[in-house]
Amino acid sequence: MEKGEEKWTKEPYLCPIGGIYLKNNKRIYSIISVALFLISITVLAIIDKTNNIRLSLTIQILIIAYFSKVTWGCLLYIKKLYNEHKYSYSIIMHLGLVVFLIINIFRQINLLFVDWNLTNINDLYNNTLNSFSYFAYFVLPLIIILAVYSIITNIFLIVKEGFKFQNILGILFGLFITFGTLLSQNIYVFVKNIELINSQLYIKKFIDVALNAVLGYFYCLTLATLYCNVMAARHKPNFDKDFVIVLGSKIREDGTLTPILKARVDKAIEFAKKQKESTNRNIIFVPSGGKGQDEAISEAEAMKNYLIENGISQENIIVENESKNTLQNMRFSKQKIDENNKDGKIIFSTTNYHVFRSGVIANHEGIDCEGIGSKTKWYFYTNALIREFIANLFIQRKQHIVLITLINITLFFLVFIGYKYNFI
Repeated sequence: MEKGEEKWTKEPYLCPIGGIYLKNNKRIYSIISVALFLISITVLAIIDKTNNIRLSLTIQILIIAYFSKVTWGCLLYIKKLYNEHKYSYSIIMHLGLVVFLIINIFRQINLLFVDWNLTNINDLYNNTLNSFSYFAYFVLPLIIILAVYSIITNIFLIVKEGFKFQNILGILFGLFITFGTLLSQNIYVFVKNIELINSQLYIKKFIDVALNAVLGYFYCLTLATLYCNVMAARHKPNFDKDFVIVLGSKIREDGTLTPILKARVDKAIEFAKKQKESTNRNIIFVPSGGKGQDEAISEAEAMKNYLIENGISQENIIVENESKNTLQNMRFSKQKIDENNKDGKIIFSTTNYHVFRSGVIANHEGIDCEGIGSKTKWYFYTNALIREFIANLFIQRKQHIVLITLINITLFFLVFIGYKYNFI
């Protein structure tokens, strides 16, 4: 079950200074941070500030060093999160930030070697302020390819499985990206042609930077979400598990499994067989899913029947037939498992596009587990992945709003300062 997720406690979404809280690397990272700060203060204090080119060159090198430090810290933090529970929205955010920083590090290095003898402090300020704009333009081709691909796969989905609202999300996503990008540029052109008095010109610059900042923000999330979902689905857990939770999905009217649910159960059976062959270790199946209003029996009972048909002993099956969504799948299944063996190692089986979000929900329920993902039809995968992306955005909507607001407030003051001191 994947609809109607309940509210659950949110995790810290963004580490303030990526990696600063790592136990093993905290001392090294803190030393580097302090050293970089002291070096920056010293260099800026002794440099000839009347030499505009040399001053901008120095600041540019310090920016590269700072970006590199934060990138390293974010990577350490991502590694820490992954080692702890593999599934985390903070991984998505930090990974998106890493992509943004790396692109800007290479851009700054390129400017450093190409225009080092021409760049002045004004150019440096504008290049730094326009980082979001350059990032948006740089990743735009990848986003456009994704948009076109999502539209194409959705057309196939509609042809194969009929017209439903959930079957056109890929088309809506593709059109939103395409027209959203064009709209942002048209708004900028429109505002650029508006005549304002000199003291209000910074408003034009702010709109340009802010639009690209929002685009860049969602581009980061899109790419990072895609990567995390793909890697989560491809993850191969160790063969040391005691329980496998099979997450429910809608069944047919006659009580048999749909292709999606059948694939989830087959994936669990496949893992159990490989584990038995590799380590001679048995695993207990926990089919999880309640009975919907239009279903003859519960999803868990339907899965149990299928498991027995495929040679799984009834003694190795624990039925959880009360859950209505993924959160309850995890919560109620864990309660069933605790009644049998609190120390048992757990794995869950779901469809490939659903592994990452299911893992996040399991983490928030205090369940230490890994996931495996069954394959789905290629034309369905993209549409389902977009649904997962939208669900992730909705779950973390408050964090997104706060971060976007803080980014734009910061950009507004930077643009205002730039005009006040004639940097722009």
